[in-house]
Amino acid sequence: MSSNLSKEEELLDKLAKKIVDSKLDTIAIFLLNSFGPMGRVWAQLARLYLQPFLILLGNHGELFLMVLQDSEKIEKLISKIEKYSQ
Repeated sequence: MSSNLSKEEELLDKLAKKIVDSKLDTIAIFLLNSFGPMGRVWAQLARLYLQPFLILLGNHGELFLMVLQDSEKIEKLISKIEKYSQ
């Protein structure tokens, strides 16, 4: 179980770095904060509308959609984005 947590942390870390490197940190934080309790619904809508843009995140696009479904993961990702954007 701890290996899954460390792998998840590593993937969130990579995703946060990719967002910051792409200069999408401000908009990503804004959008992530707006998801709230409707995360699962928004994640499905994001899959539909953002699919062409997820290619910019490479292999991390699917992870991004999985993160959107879990409020704890959203908070972790926001924290990591803020850490790397400073």
